[in-house]
Amino acid sequence: MKHYFLKTTILLAMFGLISCTEEQKGAEKSAADVKESAASTIEKYKAYTQKFSEAAVITQNHATGHIGDFFFTHWKDGGSTSLSLSTDGAFNVSWEGGGYNYVGGPGWHFGDKDRVIGYRFNEDSGASYITLYGWGYDEDMSAADPAHLVEYYILQRWTYDPSQDGTYGKTFVSDGVEYSTYRSIREQKPSINGPSTFYQYWSKPTEQRPLGEDHKIIFADHVKAWADTGWIIPDMNNFNASDDPTYQVMAVEVFNPANDGTASGRVWDAAAQ
Repeated sequence: MKHYFLKTTILLAMFGLISCTEEQKGAEKSAADVKESAASTIEKYKAYTQKFSEAAVITQNHATGHIGDFFFTHWKDGGSTSLSLSTDGAFNVSWEGGGYNYVGGPGWHFGDKDRVIGYRFNEDSGASYITLYGWGYDEDMSAADPAHLVEYYILQRWTYDPSQDGTYGKTFVSDGVEYSTYRSIREQKPSINGPSTFYQYWSKPTEQRPLGEDHKIIFADHVKAWADTGWIIPDMNNFNASDDPTYQVMAVEVFNPANDGTASGRVWDAAAQ
């Protein structure tokens, strides 16, 4: 989570503790204004945004928020699931069999093309997807253009193969893992901006990533691979959608699960290490 603080550089300069020119003060004020604006904008989601400073269990149908320095999303259209979260990025999703769709997990409230995501999966008893998952949204583009809103998946484990419904893009290697890309379209389906028509971008590895090992996803490699085929992600740091910010999380998704199950792991910012 980004924390926004107004620095008192001008006061410090007045007391001779630092040297500060008028241009520097103006630049710092401008940067503070931008940060303050971003902090207030996220409050538009206060109806269901929560903040936890210790471990929590989420069971609502639709909940977003922050746990420590991580953002989380938890969404379902029915059924019974729970998302257990810790402040260090550890998570556990438990679900019951039934006819519904669920997606949730921890990460960040905005996408960053330069982010390197570290993760480890400990359990997976049959999730439809375990995936880096997020959105991009450009409200200035026509809503009739599916490219104005993009839902993206970088699959790591799966029981359902999305490539059977998608258009192939290219095959590339990132961090020693071979991926193939696909694009599909969703027409008037749930999204971060209400029912919309939008694109889905997929990166699917040749082999599923094993449990019990540390892995990483170099997100910039996937952004470039999609762009090489003309598939561009719109703004990934946008609070102007109606239902959610353009988050980026390590998500567990299940749809119409035949059986009860669980998936667990941990996510972290590998670029910061």
